[in-house]
Amino acid sequence: MKLQSIPLRRLLSPRFVTKALHSFDKATTVIVSLSWGGALLVLLFALYTVNMAMQARQQVAEAESMEPNVPQLRQRPPTVSELEPLVKRLERRFTGVSFSLGNDRSLTVVSNDAGQFRTWLMVLGYIDTITPQYRWQIKSLCVGSLCPGTAPMRAILTVQKISFVIEKDDE
Repeated sequence: MKLQSIPLRRLLSPRFVTKALHSFDKATTVIVSLSWGGALLVLLFALYTVNMAMQARQQVAEAESMEPNVPQLRQRPPTVSELEPLVKRLERRFTGVSFSLGNDRSLTVVSNDAGQFRTWLMVLGYIDTITPQYRWQIKSLCVGSLCPGTAPMRAILTVQKISFVIEKDDE
């Protein structure tokens, strides 16, 4: 008799199930019972693990929602085309002080007239004030006899462009 030709109703009938159980010996019954019991335990463990993973994911989401997005500071050297308008503006405003851009994008501020000391000093503060998007650092500063060459006042400033970026979640 082929198993495919037996209808499902007949397979699940109590008489057929009883007949099948009687044909098993005790060892086979124990093995089948242990297999089904092991499968049930694995299923329960898998459900428990999935439940714990879902709870952990929910806790992570809650923790992330409570933590604010903090902006990150990004620094990069500005391009020469970004600095040229600044140099032209400074040259128009302060005629007694000379400005030049170096190859490393450094700004050299020089005054040949010792009487222009206050103006030269004001220029250094003015540069920082009018360019809040830049971070200026003094690479070299000399006044008076400490300066090499003929200029009594020289400052070399290096610059980094500052931007703030808020990283968005990828979800």
